[in-house]
Amino acid sequence: MKTKTLSAGHQELTFFFRPWVRRAGLSIVLVAAAVTAVLAAAFLLSPRARYGWIGEAYVWVYLGALWAGGLRVYVGTFHPIAELRESTLVLRPLHQLRSRSISWNRISGTEQMVPGDRLIVYFEGPRGMRFVALNLNLVRGRRDLLRELDRRLIARGFAEKLVDRSRYLSRVRPEPEGNA
Repeated sequence: MKTKTLSAGHQELTFFFRPWVRRAGLSIVLVAAAVTAVLAAAFLLSPRARYGWIGEAYVWVYLGALWAGGLRVYVGTFHPIAELRESTLVLRPLHQLRSRSISWNRISGTEQMVPGDRLIVYFEGPRGMRFVALNLNLVRGRRDLLRELDRRLIARGFAEKLVDRSRYLSRVRPEPEGNA
């Protein structure tokens, strides 16, 4: 976690991926490179190989998926996974191609599994309610992230509710006045 103090005492917190996540992405890339080298050598050295399983499209599609997934994980870990700024929450889950910058006043709630391995942030988007899920096992300093996220949301009027194995933080809505 990296802390940056801004004017008026506000803090900008940055959370990075755990080191093993980058190593996992690199190992996938290295496996893809080794398999590519073996298949290319077999393809070039043996003319008959192109008519066997090496010439099948699914082999090359699978290899492309290895390259794409490994590079996505490896390159994605060079950016922080989460940033808590003065006016926005920025999340960069690896399973999405782009980051999500969410204004604090657009957040309608969060959901967290009680064991604490998944966080879902619900927010109002231009086309209605949206959500972004974050695997907390990938976050270095996840307890600090959750503590600070809770602190900032509770300060904005959110309330906690426990249901079975889920913990919710949601905006407190005023009770409708009944016909008394």
